[in-house]
Amino acid sequence: MAGTSALGKRSGRAVITVTNLHEIMQTGLRSIRVLAALAGVCLLDCVWSPPAGAQDSYEAQLRAERKEREKDPAWKPEQQQLATIKVGDGKQAGALLNFCVYNDGNLLACWSVNQKDEGAAPSKKKGASGNALRVYSPDGQLLKSLPLPVAPEAVCVDSEGTIYVGGNGRLLKLDQQGKVLLTVDTPASSEPEGDSKETQEMLKQLGTTDKKEAENYKRMLKQRRGKVTGIAVTTQDVFVSCPSPDDSGYCIYRLDRELANPKRVVEKLRGCCGQMDVQASGDQLWIPHNARHLVECRDREGKAVSEFGKGGRKPEQFGGCCEPKNLRLTRDGEVLAAESGPPTCIKKFSRDGKFLGVVALLDDDASCVRVSVDVSPDGKRFYLLDTEKNAIRVFGSKAP
Repeated sequence: MAGTSALGKRSGRAVITVTNLHEIMQTGLRSIRVLAALAGVCLLDCVWSPPAGAQDSYEAQLRAERKEREKDPAWKPEQQQLATIKVGDGKQAGALLNFCVYNDGNLLACWSVNQKDEGAAPSKKKGASGNALRVYSPDGQLLKSLPLPVAPEAVCVDSEGTIYVGGNGRLLKLDQQGKVLLTVDTPASSEPEGDSKETQEMLKQLGTTDKKEAENYKRMLKQRRGKVTGIAVTTQDVFVSCPSPDDSGYCIYRLDRELANPKRVVEKLRGCCGQMDVQASGDQLWIPHNARHLVECRDREGKAVSEFGKGGRKPEQFGGCCEPKNLRLTRDGEVLAAESGPPTCIKKFSRDGKFLGVVALLDDDASCVRVSVDVSPDGKRFYLLDTEKNAIRVFGSKAP
């Protein structure tokens, strides 16, 4: 996201929340660089709050770009927003972290009570729902809630309806009714701790020589390794993207369908804002390498097959500091690429990188966040995650 915080836009100010902020400020700028590296942020955009004049200039730039988009037919979206499915009700603490479309067209929404829904208070009612997959109909009706032992950060479904979930350092396999069949530790959280060669190299690159700073870095590596930023399944494999246990980047592990035999197949991925998605189709995995403005295709061993993408403000390019954030592969063989913006949008490409158009476009205030995207089984509705509002936006063609 150009010119604002990669941790979230709040009146143009960068927001960094850490329990040991005072300690970090005492140790100086190098520690801030360590924190920024671990958070996966773009340091120049995120650490300092811009002065009022700079913020005014940025807002003027956004207005000018919006006018240019309105005049450019290539920016005209194919679909219009039809509805907003509100997952959080504002009454019970919690947050929408992710979602996917189930095989029958219903939506599986990842609801976490470990995150805060602004303005909501924790429920004191006995038996109040907690971490769960909330199942919604396409028109936004809550059908049921599938309780989970973890805060679900990522979810996917195979062709038979088996559900895979990742969160809190755990991977889960659920049957079609939501019964947990299997639970294992994520590969990253299971890897041995210690001073790896990669960790030492990262400390060297950051110029970190102070022992206390080094310990802070190692502690933060340990804290972030339990995150699951993406999960995908094929007929043969399950792929999991997560923060690297060795450095500030991201990696992807391949497991079998029983969540066993993990192998790290991709590493050294650079992601901003804590985001690194992964999708899969056939024997290939697809990665929105957001810090490099690339969509990468790799085989199941992690070997590069192809890539496309370029940073820029044209409709066929990926804007901001770190886009696209999320991908989805359609049944027609197309690639949907979602950008958090500005502007927040869904773009469509062929698998060889040909730009096919803008599917959906929002000119609301944007934040550098996850924008998971999916499509209905019949290809007529498109869904986009809105973590700011604990909602899923619905796009399609309006009836004449």
